[in-house]
Amino acid sequence: MKDVLDLPAERDLPPEAALAMRARILGSVSPPPPRIPRLRIAIAAAVLLAVASGAAAVVWDRPERSTMQVLAMGPGELSPTLQEAAERCLQWNSPQRQTRQNPGERPVPVSLADLAVATERGDRALVLFMNDVGYATCDVEWAGTARESGGGATEPWPHGDLLPGPVQRLLLTSTESDGGDVSVSGRVSSRVHRLVLDHGDGHTTTARLSKGTFGLMTSDARLKASNDPQLVSYDSGGTEIDRRPLFRAEDQLEHCYTGPDGKRIYGKPTSDCRPAEKWGR
Repeated sequence: MKDVLDLPAERDLPPEAALAMRARILGSVSPPPPRIPRLRIAIAAAVLLAVASGAAAVVWDRPERSTMQVLAMGPGELSPTLQEAAERCLQWNSPQRQTRQNPGERPVPVSLADLAVATERGDRALVLFMNDVGYATCDVEWAGTARESGGGATEPWPHGDLLPGPVQRLLLTSTESDGGDVSVSGRVSSRVHRLVLDHGDGHTTTARLSKGTFGLMTSDARLKASNDPQLVSYDSGGTEIDRRPLFRAEDQLEHCYTGPDGKRIYGKPTSDCRPAEKWGR
């Protein structure tokens, strides 16, 4: 997977749009201008602005067309524009195209039935597909129009159904470089019956859970990384079973996690490893 500062997939963009996107991305690593642009970061098992795997950063300079937010958990809840975004992502991540353009990579075949989480705000959409093989995700702007653009990523699961504890965050977008509003999605184990984003300032946002996946969107949350927002998991009895910083890379979590054979598969080497948990679909 790519480093967070690598450029996103541009193969479906016109040359002019690709060059403009490249300039915006490189400009985002400098001190922000007086008018802070909207920053969207798609992350697979990684963290906002961290040097970790699976991150692609895109800066969107144009103000949003609408403040309406939509969260869908599965293909049956898609709005027409989310349907367009999902279909575009399937085209971008088709095994035939992936194999032709990246012969050394292992493409993940996904279909609309594999759609786990989709979020939408204004003219931008984010979709995440998951199945037994792996995942595919895309960030799409102006889906279904002549101005359509975006990027995507796809990868097989490195450890199958095993998760780094009760929660594995797969995708995170943020409206600002240090927080703002966020959209988050991923996988959970069967122990998780409730998942909450603790903003760190006395406010919370509850995630939707469906078939072992979760999704949440905040609205006017004004999250700050300095407040250390955290994802908090609860079991069926309401007992807290896990708490982890939202903006922390998977390989920098407090605990490491081991597979059935006792070997470490997630997290940094420590003496305080815990058993990996199984995806609770």
